Amino acid sequence: MVNMKKTGFGSLVMIAGILAGSASALAASVLNSDSTAQTLVVTEGSSKQQVTVQPGETVSICPSGCFVTFPNGDREALTGNEAITILNGGGTHK
Repeated sequence: MVNMKKTGFGSLVMIAGILAGSASALAASVLNSDSTAQTLVVTEGSSKQQVTVQPGETVSICPSGCFVTFPNGDREALTGNEAITILNGGGTHK
């Protein structure tokens, strides 16, 4: 029988990789179908940031959930697993 036990730095790297992969898998994706760049206001907890999405670009946001304000003023609560398309300045779920 072969002992395959891993310890030390290798285990930490493996765990970090698994956690990083699972966080990105839970992020909401936003595709801009408009012909102009659109800026979203993303609010996570007490932090607000503007995220500009170029035409045809897809970005990942909100790995832990957030509120998003779209350019047309619509506001949406995201949990982090949605696929959103921006069309005419508003967001629609796929």
